[in-house]
Amino acid sequence: MKNLLFAIISLIAIALFSCNTEMKTPVDSQNVIVLAADADSLTLEAAQTLQDWWVRMSGKTLAINEEPDAKKQNILLGKEYASEEQKETISELSEDGFIIAPAEHGVFLGGKTSRGDIYSATTFLEQYLGCMLLAPGEYDAPKMNEITLPQVSLKSYNPDFDFRRTLFPGQHDREYRNWYKLEQLDDWGMFVHTFHKLLPPETYFEEHPEYYSEIGGRRLQDAQLCLSNPEVIDFLIENLGKEMALQPEKNIWSVSQNDAYNYCECERCKKLYEKYGAYSGAYIHMANEIARAYPNKVISTLAYQFTREAPQNIKPDPNVNIMFCSIECNRSMPLTEDPRSASFVKDMKDWSTLTNNIFLWDYVVQFKNYLTPFPNFHVLQPNLQFFKNSNVNMMFEQGSNGNWSDLSDLKQYLIANLMWNVDASADSLIDNFITRYYGPAAPHIRKYFTTTHANLAPHAEKEFLNIYGFPADYADSYLTPEMLIQYKSFMDDAEAAVASDSTYLKRVLKTRLPVDFAYLDVAMNTNDEQLSFFSEKDGKKSLKPEMMACLDRLEALSNNHQDIRINERNFKVEDYCIYARNKLEKQTIDNLLKDAIIEIKTPYSDRYPVGGAKAINDGLLGDLDFHNNWLGFHGEDMIVDITFPEKTTFSTIQMNFLKAVNSWVFLPIDVKVEVSDDGENFREIAAQQGDQSDRTYLVKSIPFVFDVGEVSTKHLRVMATSMKECPEWHRGYGNPSWIFVDEVIVE
Repeated sequence: MKNLLFAIISLIAIALFSCNTEMKTPVDSQNVIVLAADADSLTLEAAQTLQDWWVRMSGKTLAINEEPDAKKQNILLGKEYASEEQKETISELSEDGFIIAPAEHGVFLGGKTSRGDIYSATTFLEQYLGCMLLAPGEYDAPKMNEITLPQVSLKSYNPDFDFRRTLFPGQHDREYRNWYKLEQLDDWGMFVHTFHKLLPPETYFEEHPEYYSEIGGRRLQDAQLCLSNPEVIDFLIENLGKEMALQPEKNIWSVSQNDAYNYCECERCKKLYEKYGAYSGAYIHMANEIARAYPNKVISTLAYQFTREAPQNIKPDPNVNIMFCSIECNRSMPLTEDPRSASFVKDMKDWSTLTNNIFLWDYVVQFKNYLTPFPNFHVLQPNLQFFKNSNVNMMFEQGSNGNWSDLSDLKQYLIANLMWNVDASADSLIDNFITRYYGPAAPHIRKYFTTTHANLAPHAEKEFLNIYGFPADYADSYLTPEMLIQYKSFMDDAEAAVASDSTYLKRVLKTRLPVDFAYLDVAMNTNDEQLSFFSEKDGKKSLKPEMMACLDRLEALSNNHQDIRINERNFKVEDYCIYARNKLEKQTIDNLLKDAIIEIKTPYSDRYPVGGAKAINDGLLGDLDFHNNWLGFHGEDMIVDITFPEKTTFSTIQMNFLKAVNSWVFLPIDVKVEVSDDGENFREIAAQQGDQSDRTYLVKSIPFVFDVGEVSTKHLRVMATSMKECPEWHRGYGNPSWIFVDEVIVE
C-alpha cells in the first residue's frame, strides 16, 4: 500500500506539471529523483522544484523512485539516503543547514530538516547546473537536450544567521523564498509595536490614564505605557496570555513600544531609567517579567530609537529577544567606518555583551522616495559582517516591501545571498545578476550602478544618505544635474541595446524609473538651467514640451506595473505627476510679487533655511517634504507684509501650506488676506479655514486660493493662524507645532 501511494504521488506530480505546460512532458530517461515514500510535504516540494527546472532546461521531467536505479543517474533527496558519514556531517549543522555530496549512482541532496532539502535542491540547480531565479516568475535556465549530473564532493552549507528575511517583492513569493533561503514570520504570534494592541487606549485610557505615558504633566494615550505601574505589567501578561491562547503553536511574541517616542516621564519611571542607566532598562525589566510568566515562549522587545542604548545592572532573560534597529543610521559609509554611526556601533556592541538573542532590523531603501537612486550597495556586506560578529542570530533587511525601488531586484538578490554567507564575493554576485538579468543592456546598467557609487564616494564623509531623503537633497553630491544627464544617457543606451527583446526591455524600462524620477524631481525643485522645466520669452515663462514629455513617460511606464509607488505611504506615481503638473503650471504664472518688498512680521525658523522672506517670491514651490523650499513657523503665526513698487491691481492670491501630521506639521487654523492704503491700517478682503479633519500621515501640499474680484492696492498682508501646539489627539501634544508656506502668488 505504501509503495502504491508513493507511485500515485509521483504520477500526480508529473501530471500536474504536464497540465501546467499544456502539453505532455516526456520523462528524462537518464536521470531520476529518489525520494522516500513517507517524505513530508517540504521534501516533496523540493522534488517538484527539481522537476520544474528540469523541464525548463531540457523539456523533460524527472521521474520519482523510492530506490536508486543503477542504470540511471540518481538524485537522492532527503537524509534517509545519506551515508553514515554524511548523516554525521548533517547532525552538526544548524537547523537550515544541508549538504550536497556524492552518491553511488549520482548525487545526494539533503538537509538537517526538510526545509534544508529544498535549499539543497535549489543550491544544486544554481551552483552545479547554472540555473537562476532572477525575480519572482523570471527564470534563467541553460538549455540542453541531455543533462549529465556533475561530479560533486561532500560540501556542507550552513547559514550565518539562523533567521533571514528581506522585505522586498521576492519575500512575498514562495518560490523566491525557497530559492534564496528566506523565511516567513510563521513562528511569530505578534510582531513589533504591540503596546496599542495589548493595552488599547480606547479600552483602558478613560478609566486608567495612569497606565499611559505622562508627558509634560499629562497622561497621553497616543504614546507609550507607564512601565513602572505594576498593574500595566499584570495586564500585559494577562492580555498576552489571551492572544497566546488563540495561537498556541506560535513561539515568539513581541511586547514592544509603539512607533513613537513619548516615553513616560513620571517620577517612578524616571527612577527606573536612573537605576538601569538607560530608558531601555525599564523595557527589559518589563520583558523579563513577562518572559518569566511564559517560560516556554520567547518574548521579543525593541531596542529602537529611545530604547536603542543598552541598559546597565540588568540583562535580558534567555527567552527575551532584543529587536535592535538601525533606523537613524547613515548609509553612505559602513557603520564601523562612519563617525556618525559611532553611538550605534557602541550600542550594538553593548547589547552583544548582554545577550546572543538579537534580531537585527536594518533598513536598506529610501522610504519616502522608493524611486530615487540610492547607492548603498557598498555598505551592505560590511554591515552584515558587523552584525554577524555582534551576536546577531536573526536578520531582517527592510526594503520596499511589495513595491519596486531603485535596483530592487539586484538588491534583494545580493542581500539574500549575503545573509546566508556574509563573506561571499559581493562583486561577483552583482556582476552575475546584472549580466543575466539585463542581457545586452548589462554593460550600460553596470555603468549606472558603478557611476552612482563613484559619484557618492567623494561626498560620503559629509553626505548623510538618509532613508527618508528626497532627490533634491543630493543635488550637490551624486544627483547633480550633470550626473543625472549622464545617468539618463546610460539608460537610453541600455534601452537601445535591448529594443528588440521584450523581456530585457521590460526590465530596463523599469530599472530606469528612478533615474527619470530623480531627473524630473531635481529639475522641478532647483533653479538649474541644465534641467529646467521652463523656457522664457519676452519675460514670460512657459513649460518645455520635452520636459513635460519626460513626465508623461514616467507616468506611462509606471502604469505598466502594479508594484510602482513613490513611497511607503502608497503615494502613486500618477498622483505625483498630477501634483507635479499643478506645481509647474503655477510656476509659469507671472507673479506680481516678483518685484515686491517682502517683510515677515513674525519669527520664522532657520532650522530649514530657505532664505527667509526671499522664499515668499523666489519662484520655487515646496516639495512634498518640509526640507525643500518651505518657509517654516515653529509655534508661531505667520504674518507677511507685502509692498508693491506701485499701486497694483490683482484678482487672485494663492499659496500652498504643507500637511505632514507625522512630522508635527499642520495646516493653519485660518488664512486671512488684508489690504491697506497707507501700510498701517489694514482691512480684510478674504479668509479661509484650514481643514483639520484629515489625521492621516500622507504628506500633502494644500492650496489656499483666494478670488478677491478686482483689488488695487500698494500694501498687502497675508496672515496664517497656527495651532502653535500639537492638538490633544496627537502624540506631540503640548509641543510646538509647525506651519509651512512655500510661495505667495498674486495675479
